[in-house]
Order: sequence, then C-alpha cells, then structure tokens
Amino acid sequence: MPNKLTISVIIFVFCMSIAVSARCQVTASLGFDNGIPSVVCASETSFKGSIKSDKPRKVQYRFVRSDGVLLPVETIDFSASGTKDVTTKWTLNGPPQEEFSGWVSLKVVYPVETETDKVEFKFVCDPTKPDLAVKIRSCPASARPGGELKSSFKVRAFNYGGVDIQDAAIDITLRKDTTCRIPAPQAVYSPHYYNGALLLGGHEKISLKAGHKAEVKLAGQNTIPADTPDGDYFLCATIDAGDKIKESNEANNCSCCPIKITSVPAKPDLMVERFTMKGWGKCEAKSPIVTFEVTVKNIGGAASPAMPDKALVQVADTDEKSWSGSAGLGAIPPGGRQTVTIPVYYYEKKPDHMLKAAPHPFRATIDPLNLLDESSKKNNKSDIIYLDFSSVCNKDKQ
Repeated sequence: MPNKLTISVIIFVFCMSIAVSARCQVTASLGFDNGIPSVVCASETSFKGSIKSDKPRKVQYRFVRSDGVLLPVETIDFSASGTKDVTTKWTLNGPPQEEFSGWVSLKVVYPVETETDKVEFKFVCDPTKPDLAVKIRSCPASARPGGELKSSFKVRAFNYGGVDIQDAAIDITLRKDTTCRIPAPQAVYSPHYYNGALLLGGHEKISLKAGHKAEVKLAGQNTIPADTPDGDYFLCATIDAGDKIKESNEANNCSCCPIKITSVPAKPDLMVERFTMKGWGKCEAKSPIVTFEVTVKNIGGAASPAMPDKALVQVADTDEKSWSGSAGLGAIPPGGRQTVTIPVYYYEKKPDHMLKAAPHPFRATIDPLNLLDESSKKNNKSDIIYLDFSSVCNKDKQ
C-alpha cells in the first residue's frame, strides 16, 4: 500500500478515544479532534490526544499509523503536573471513490513506554452526493416547562459529501430518548409535549459547500412546551428534517444531548472546567511565587450573579489552606464560562513551609465561602496540581 492515497472521504466507522495508563503516572489518550469525525469529503482528517503527567518532567511521544509512515518523536515539557494536548493530521491523496481503513495510536516513549489502543476508522465517499451531519453541544443542564432556551446551546452542521447544498432544514426537538427516525420527517409544532416535540421557533435552515462545516445561527426562542412533565430528556438537532436532500449517508443526521426539565426554579451550577499552573514568579516577600489559571463553566439552568469583589474562586495549598489566592467572577450565563488568573504570593506567614513537605498539593475551589445558591456543590473542586518550590526559591538565592 502506498503511504498516501488520494480519496474524497467521509467518515464511515470510527472508535472513540481510549485511555491507557503507564508507570510513573504518565497517561495518554487519543480520539478524533473535537470528539467527532473531523474528516470531510476532502483530503485530511485530524486526531487529538492528551498526555498527563503527575509531576514536572519532559515527556517524549510519537504518533503511530497503520500505513507505516514513521512520524518524528516530539517532546513536551511539563513545568508542573497537568495535562497537555497533542494533535496530528493524516492527509490522504490518490484516486477518488476508493475506500480506505486504518488506525492511529499515540505512543509515549519517555520516561516510560506506553501506547494507547488504536483509533480505527474507515473512509468511504460518494462525490456525487452530499452527506449532511449535525452535532449539538453545550446544552443547559436544566430548563423549566415553558422556558425559552434561545441560543443557550450550540449546533454545528457538516457537509461531508462532494456536493453543495442549499437551505437544509434543521429541527430542534425534545425527546425522551436518542432514537431519531432515519430518514427524518419534519417535526410538527404543538403547544403540548409529545416525544419528539418541535420547540417553538425550532425550525432553522443552513447552506453548506462540499467539505465545509458551520455553526447554525439559532434565531428562534426554542421554547419548551409548557405542559412538559418534569424528568430527564434529550435536546436533539436533526438536519435535513423532511428528507428533502438525497444523501450518501443519513445515519448521522441527528445528534442529542441530555437536559433535565424541572418546575423547580432554575439555579446556576458552577464547575471547574480547567485548572492549570500558568507560571512561576519570584521567591521573595510580597511577590507572587506562582500563578494559576482557572476556567469556570456554568452548567446550570440560570445565570450566576456577578461578584467581582468576592472570593468566588480560590486556589489553596490543601495542607496549609491559608496559603492561597482568590478572584471574583462576573455573571456567567447558562452554558457560559469565564477564566480568571490567580496569583499565590510568597508565604510570609511560614516561609519554611514552602520548601518543606514538597511537592505541595494545590486545588482550585469555587465559592469557598458559600456565597452562591447553586443546584449542586459536588463539582466545585478541581483535581490537585503538585508543585515543588525548591527550584524557583533556590534559583532566586543564587
């Protein structure tokens, strides 16, 4: 088999990401970029992996492919424990209308050797037809009967085929399961709930060139039927609703995400989406010795209040909680997020503590003073980042 084949491609079968662990607590995972097939009826597909280290170190890795192409060993430098993303692309060249199957894995080669399971795929394309797909994401965790979702969630449309399409219909519906009819009929609006009910204002249209993707502009109110019983549901987006476009593959025309419908007033629900060590400072009094970055997401059904002058996000040494830093937050709408930078200063109260009991465990906590009325407090803490301050303090003493 040649190293590269030219084919116009759409994804046909794929495996989602699979994680594998290794000695020294270096772990790796790999899947398709963005969690879905990023390939189009064109010449390239992308893979995204992550490597996690439990402490500062250099990690070397390479991607392994089924076609035998030898990709270079690359190095990432962890200045602290954490996770870093790695990506690769596979470019395909050759005669059109061929099928191609293969796999990619992510291999850590230093400081230990370990390899993820293979991410398998099979490509096939009919360049004479379009192939529409849809992805719904960032759904609010909950909504009230009669509530308006508006554009609190996101819908992305894809054309994996070889033909441009105009005005493809997209329906936004509420279902009790994720079983969408294929081909999809056009949903009919009713003020009363039924399984697969079209939300009020839930008809959209989009045009896509071959091989392109685009965010769908949600212009409607997307109102939940007022008589919807409380319970667990799925918010679904269906492209080519009404089956007006003849496609090479219709199995990917629907996508759903979970949502809870409750008559109880909605509340915010803040979670730590990302916690990273941003950089070292100086080991001297009244100076930040380390700086962290925390991204907070609201997965609740209501906006969180703005409290810019309160300690709504705190980063602290879990062994010495007074060694900490904090920041306020502005209002965060449902599905929204906000990133804050938090410096932790030289610990003047107990300078010796900084060099003792290393590494120090730091954790980010949302609302440590219990100022917010949230639907859940279970997701208000991050994983721990372990830091050793001897390098920065000894360096500053030289």
